[in-house]
Amino acid sequence: MTRLTKILLAGVALAASGSIVRAADLTEPVGPVVVETSGGFYLGSVSSLTFLDDTSFDVGGFTVNTDYDVGYYTGVRAGYSFGEMGFVTPRIELEVGMGNASVDNHSVRGIGPLPSIDSYGDARTIQGYVNGYLDIPLGGALSAITPYVGGGAGVMNLELRRQGAVGGGFGATLMDDDDTRFAYHLDAGVGINIQELGLFTNFALLTNTTFDIGYRFTAADNFSFTARDGSRSETDFRSHAIMVGFRKTF
Repeated sequence: MTRLTKILLAGVALAASGSIVRAADLTEPVGPVVVETSGGFYLGSVSSLTFLDDTSFDVGGFTVNTDYDVGYYTGVRAGYSFGEMGFVTPRIELEVGMGNASVDNHSVRGIGPLPSIDSYGDARTIQGYVNGYLDIPLGGALSAITPYVGGGAGVMNLELRRQGAVGGGFGATLMDDDDTRFAYHLDAGVGINIQELGLFTNFALLTNTTFDIGYRFTAADNFSFTARDGSRSETDFRSHAIMVGFRKTF
C-alpha cells in the first residue's frame, strides 16, 4: 500500500467518524422541558390582631353603642395553588376560624359613656370562607418575597355575649344573643419564603413553607339581636386586622 493510499484511507475514516457523531447528535432523543412552578396543595393557619368597629343594640328605649378592646382571630386553611400563570400565581382555599373582642365600654347614643359604669361582655365570631388570591412573584433578588391580593366570601356567626354594665343605674346583662349572616373580607400582604432568604435551611419542616403578613378588612351586615327586655335591633360588623400566618405546600 502506497503512502498516498494510506493518507486517503485515513481521511475517509476521519470523515466517516465525524458523520457518525453528527448523526448521533441529530437522532438523540429530546426530553420534555420541565418548568418549575410553585403549585400544589397546601395547609396553613392564620392569626390576627383585630380592631373591631363599634356595634350597637336597643334596650329599654335607648340605643347602646359598644366599644371594644383589641381582639384576635385565629383560623385554619387548606388550599391549592395553580402555579405560575404569566405574571401571577392564582390559588383558592377554604378557611374556618374563630374571633373574640372584649367590651371596653358601653355608651348611650347621644349621651356618651356614663360615669361609674363597669362594662363587660364580648363579641365572639365563628367565620367560614371560600378564599381566592393572586400571588405576584417578583423573581430575581426578590424571589423570596411574593406580594398577594385577594379576599373571600362566606358566613359569620356573631354573638354579643353577656354584654352589660354595673353602675350608673345599670346592673345586669342587657344583651346575650347571636345571629348568622353573609360575610366577606379583602386582603393584601406579602408571602415570605424564609429558606430562600438563607435562613433555617437545615430545617426540613420549613421546606416549601411560606409565611404571610398582611392586612384584612372584614364586613357583614344586618345582624338581628333581641335584648334581654325583648327589644329587637340590627347592627353591622366591621373590623380591620393585622394578619400573620403560614402555608406549607405538599
